[in-house]
Amino acid sequence: MPWLVDATIALGLSALSLITVASGASAAGGSDPLSVTLLLLETLPLIVRRRWPIPVFGVTLAATVAHAFLAEGQIVNESLGALVALFTVAERYDRRVSVAAALVAAASFTAVIFTRSSGQQLAVTGFLSTMLAIVVVLALGDWSRTRGRYAAAIEENARLQEAEREERSRRAVDDERERIARELHDIVTHHVSVIVIQAGAGLTALDRRPEGARSALEAIDRTGREALTDMRRMLGILGAPRDVENATADDPTREPMPGLERLGRLIEEVRAAGLPVELSMEGVRPPVDAGIELSAYRIVQEALTNTLKHAQGARARVRIAYEPRAIDIEVTDEGGTGRRDVGQGAGGGRGLVGMRERVALYAGEFEAAPTSTGFRVHARLPLDSKPTVDR
Repeated sequence: MPWLVDATIALGLSALSLITVASGASAAGGSDPLSVTLLLLETLPLIVRRRWPIPVFGVTLAATVAHAFLAEGQIVNESLGALVALFTVAERYDRRVSVAAALVAAASFTAVIFTRSSGQQLAVTGFLSTMLAIVVVLALGDWSRTRGRYAAAIEENARLQEAEREERSRRAVDDERERIARELHDIVTHHVSVIVIQAGAGLTALDRRPEGARSALEAIDRTGREALTDMRRMLGILGAPRDVENATADDPTREPMPGLERLGRLIEEVRAAGLPVELSMEGVRPPVDAGIELSAYRIVQEALTNTLKHAQGARARVRIAYEPRAIDIEVTDEGGTGRRDVGQGAGGGRGLVGMRERVALYAGEFEAAPTSTGFRVHARLPLDSKPTVDR
């Protein structure tokens, strides 16, 4: 601890001075109370040298000069206490302050040496050794201050890097939460829309067409199970490792997230809900990244869900065109009744925002706007694009 080091230095130098006085050395001055007090003032204040560097330097230097004039007939050597205090000033303050303190110490010691020395040669020798000691102490203090600032800069840089890593981690968590929210929205919106429509159809056919009601209930059961499977599959990444280890090979939640190969099933679901859909695939399918596949599937799913919800009685057409460097997706509908701009037009619901974000994630192109006969959603996903985290 710093205070323990300072206390050890102060008490050690004080004990050394008192032992010198007790041994009768004339260079230490007399053993009278004033001399002993001045000797202690040269060293004991070093206990608080880090807290009050300049006051401690002033007290130790003044006590050293005052005590020098009590050692009559002796060549007074510079005080170690004052030099330690000077080192602290050089370590704690900038160079301008430390140099000023060193000049004050040099002038004080020079006055004492040339005033109290018994010979010219001794005075010059004492002056040179004292000046050398002051320069060395000043250089050591300045080096210590520079080293401390460098260490502080390294520590601050490490702190900033750690804060940046935490910020990146936080952003990654936020992005993942947003992705999960988008997936949940797409899954729940689509399947619940199908269930509601099928439930309405089943109620209508319950009395007059029992077989139609049975088909509607079977579609509701099938759609509900698929919705649960999709949500479990997506949220499985949040499960405990034990859950993953205990999952069986035929567990449907272990299947990959849906891609364009599931478009057929999606179209059948929508048709069963009462929306006639025409699907056309153009071009030769190239290797497609799983993330792009999922985005393409969700865009088609969301567009058809919007048609189901907001354009009753409409007809829809889905076109998937495979190009060498992109997938072109177009979902159009025509006819039907309802508020066609709700959830689809500019500034609309979460569905449109989700589709636009999926396309922006891969630096693609997106367009959604009413047509003269219905509504059109168009997306273009580059195949060689990587997801952009910061959009």
